[in-house]
Amino acid sequence: MEGDLDYSNNELSKLSITNQQSTSIDDTMNSDVSIPYSIKLGYAFQSQLPLEQLIDQRSIQSYLQGLLFMIEEKSKIYDFQMRLRNQDPDGFTVIFIHKDVNNYSGPVQYDVCIFCDLNNKLSQISLIKQNPTTCIWLDIKLRNKLVVTPRQHIERLSEMSEEAMTSFWHDTQVLLDEEGCDWKSMVLNHGKYRHYGHFQMKINIDEYQWNERMTRKYEEKLKRIKHLLEHDEDNIT
Repeated sequence: MEGDLDYSNNELSKLSITNQQSTSIDDTMNSDVSIPYSIKLGYAFQSQLPLEQLIDQRSIQSYLQGLLFMIEEKSKIYDFQMRLRNQDPDGFTVIFIHKDVNNYSGPVQYDVCIFCDLNNKLSQISLIKQNPTTCIWLDIKLRNKLVVTPRQHIERLSEMSEEAMTSFWHDTQVLLDEEGCDWKSMVLNHGKYRHYGHFQMKINIDEYQWNERMTRKYEEKLKRIKHLLEHDEDNIT
């Protein structure tokens, strides 16, 4: 059963910081780092520190775990879209959308998981990098998105251990640095908002940067994905 976040702004801010503290967090991390507020379809938290800084300080996992604890454990909201929106140079916003959940039916059941079974043609073509704990993919719908998945088959960000989540965000930052792209937003669907069972994060890239860098770099892969989508439906899940 889903509930509402009935905390006051002060309580929300305090809760969001409580689980953020760790020995790696700089002394500047204080109660002003996250500003919570309600939006039409859910809730949002404004971090006044940039995502890259939290990743570098190895504190992003504790910060997000604190927010997820409020949403999932305190408020019993398990079906939601979690969206990180870049507000550079003014930090970033974490948005939880859940009030339109009735418009979604949950992940489609496929015979194989394309993020686990690398023998699948579409998986082989769209995969661009394997790390020890994550995989990086091109979007199989040919949108200007990069996709990051854990190699372990899990369904929620909160299922990751602290170590795994640290690696997940480190690999994400390395990816953006290597590709030379700025991120506009990152989407992490949970519960009924998912299309695939395997947890994934979709990174939306600026269209100009995508066309200038990614389209050129991965031209052959993108052509092969398009061809497979048009001519080999048996290998698409």
